Amino acid sequence: MALACIALLLGLAHLLNAKPLDCEPLVPETLDDATVSKALGKWFYIVGASHYKPHQREMELLKNAYFFFYPGKHEDELQVIQVMRFNESCIVDKKSYITIDRSNSTMTIQGPYGNDTAQLLKSSFDDTLIMYHVQQVEKGISFSARSQNVSKEHLEEFKAQAACLGFTEDDMYYTTAEAICPLEDDDGDKHPSKVEPTVEPTAE
Repeated sequence: MALACIALLLGLAHLLNAKPLDCEPLVPETLDDATVSKALGKWFYIVGASHYKPHQREMELLKNAYFFFYPGKHEDELQVIQVMRFNESCIVDKKSYITIDRSNSTMTIQGPYGNDTAQLLKSSFDDTLIMYHVQQVEKGISFSARSQNVSKEHLEEFKAQAACLGFTEDDMYYTTAEAICPLEDDDGDKHPSKVEPTVEPTAE
């Protein structure tokens, strides 16, 4: 599945008469060196919204997800590790990477579960990632943070941007902190379960 964070971290979509990105709250972040540097490290996928049935099913199964951004091997590239729980199964993805297009402020994740392109939206908070998924006709939005415990103010900002795209609270799919999967080092038998989820994530 595309990043739970871009999760999925970059795979969330939504079928709607979407307003263009000039809707006042939706302002893309400039992807310069400082922005990319601040994005490095660990993030928790919190919530996403979609009207697209296959992605709704994926988000129903997704109980928890977190991911790491590392400097890539090439310029404007990030390596990604994703850890996701689909119902009772933990999935670890160490094969995905992100390419950055500074000309249009987009980030495209490529990996075993398909590709997805998103714009990082401006936020009042340094510890959040709000992604507007723009690859195709069906649009989506997702929210990740440095901590699984986010404030009301963090969520309200995300919901305002989601509302700009026509989403309501009923469209939101949240993860839960209690369902987190461990990420063990590659030493011996210490590995999370890698059983595939019941529903195969949809490749874009």
